[in-house]
Amino acid sequence: MPRILFTPAQKFAEVDPNTKILLAGRKAGVNVRFGCASCRCGTCGVKITEGADQLSPMKTDEEKLLKRLKLPLDGTVRLACQARINGDCEIDLDFQDTYNPEDINFLDEDD
Repeated sequence: MPRILFTPAQKFAEVDPNTKILLAGRKAGVNVRFGCASCRCGTCGVKITEGADQLSPMKTDEEKLLKRLKLPLDGTVRLACQARINGDCEIDLDFQDTYNPEDINFLDEDD
């Protein structure tokens, strides 16, 4: 079973393969900030500090939203409501305090 570490809380969870980061956070007892849980708001962005290659590939909707939020598209930032865990990884939840998706004006960006 994949093992995920949430920092800075230093809490682990073992999850079934293909479990979303958001659900793994609940299992670990950590607060992963989220809004819609459906890839529309970007509130659940998290930083992947280890094991980015152990997550599901990024789908088009997630990539478009990260681009609008001006967040990296290299896999170091993922949406917890979309990324699925397939192997051991480490997630930095402090990253969620570094941006506010509500500050982004989506009307100014092209898809």
